[in-house]
Amino acid sequence: MRTTRWFLRLTLILAVLFVGDAWEAAAQVVKLRGVSLPLTNYTPLLIAREKGWFAEENLDVSWTNVAQGAIAIEAVYGGSAEFGASSIFEPLVARGNGLDIVYVAAQTRLVSQPPDNTAMLVRVEDNIRSAKDLAGKTVSAGLINSVNYIHTHVWLRKHGVDPKTVKFLEVPFPQMNDALFQKRIDAAFNVEPFATFALKTGKARSIGHPYQENFPGMDIAHYIAKESWVKANLDAMRRFKKAVDRATNHLNSISKEERDGWIAKYTGMKPEIVAAVNLPIFTTEYNVESLRKNLDLAVEFKLIKQPFDVTTMIWKP
Repeated sequence: MRTTRWFLRLTLILAVLFVGDAWEAAAQVVKLRGVSLPLTNYTPLLIAREKGWFAEENLDVSWTNVAQGAIAIEAVYGGSAEFGASSIFEPLVARGNGLDIVYVAAQTRLVSQPPDNTAMLVRVEDNIRSAKDLAGKTVSAGLINSVNYIHTHVWLRKHGVDPKTVKFLEVPFPQMNDALFQKRIDAAFNVEPFATFALKTGKARSIGHPYQENFPGMDIAHYIAKESWVKANLDAMRRFKKAVDRATNHLNSISKEERDGWIAKYTGMKPEIVAAVNLPIFTTEYNVESLRKNLDLAVEFKLIKQPFDVTTMIWKP
């Protein structure tokens, strides 16, 4: 009888200790560092943080804003960030060149009809009316071999322009408008909110929407992570995706005024500017076909040697 009682007490003590350890592990806050861009696309990050939804998932999420999405891939792969906000193209190229980069949460895609949240901008006083007028001109489309750069090439070809006749100059998105107005470039393929900033000055106008003409409704921005890190931190990444998806759905459900307020706070734009900005579609789903089409472009432009199954780089919780 004494042996039985001793055994029961020991079992109870072990159970209490086990539950206590499990509760402590579950309550432990995980710090996630990110790299993002101050673009409308990633506004749900701010919503998830300020609504306390990251905190509810026991996550301490912070991020650093940079000028180009390619920096996010470098940071994630190098280990200085756990997640990155990026266009959909550069991660495809990274994966195709052997880096274990995966999409962990969908975020935005283009609207189905123009205008979208990008634009090819020129100066009002210049006699540039269409893509055909860009032959012999200097254009900035972000980094060489970036998504804007590749889609500019495709767009030029669609309009009968040999991209080799165009000089491309690398200029970060925030500095493109200055480069355009200072006449260092003749056209800028810029993104929101910078496209609207340029148009609001009255010194710029749009001559087209290359993404829209190339692949209407394509995905444009998602969150990425290193696959090996995700596999080692599955629960933390599930909680991150849950909070981001919750914030994305919230953004889609609120009034225009409240939505514009969040975007203004994230991007630093004035509310009256936000009201004029062309927004993307905020989504929690992937347009897989658009990923495949962009992968085909990466192969065509010899940025990767051969295609692969893009669904293998979409992380499935």
